[in-house]
Amino acid sequence: KAYSVKINEVLGEIAYRVNQLNQDSDMDQDRIFAPNPNPKVVDIIFVTADKGLCGGFNMATIKAVRKLIEEYSEKGIEVRLRAAGRKGIDYFNFQKQNIHKSVVGLTSSPTYNEAAEFIKDAFVDFSNGDTDKVILVYNGFLNMLAQELRVKDLLPISIEDTKEEEIASMLEIEP
Repeated sequence: KAYSVKINEVLGEIAYRVNQLNQDSDMDQDRIFAPNPNPKVVDIIFVTADKGLCGGFNMATIKAVRKLIEEYSEKGIEVRLRAAGRKGIDYFNFQKQNIHKSVVGLTSSPTYNEAAEFIKDAFVDFSNGDTDKVILVYNGFLNMLAQELRVKDLLPISIEDTKEEEIASMLEIEP
């Protein structure tokens, strides 16, 4: 958990500094850091279990995904699902919801290469302009008895939460 928090802080700081550099030099922002207030296509990546009796664990994720699908569909935005975990895949297949990409067996003990391969396609689609936003929905581990549902905008990387006075690193970007 500490690693993911720190990597998000670093990415936010980089996004902020790239944004400042682009504003100062009148260059176009890279798509990865440029917010898109009117997305046409949204990818939702969600993670559920492959097996087991984790009803609440899986249903919390599924409900969050359904809510996001409703919100974006009401606005006329196309939603594409990318699923990791048999429970979520089976649920949305039963509901006749199209799943753009799915993988089973990744959630129990993923390797870096397997996870990177799964997420890479979403990044490539975003970079190519096939999708305008990528959202990750998953349950984060708090302790043995509790998990915390997390919905995170992966792309574009947000710089709104990063403020100039809060930056306290030695990262310098020069033109």
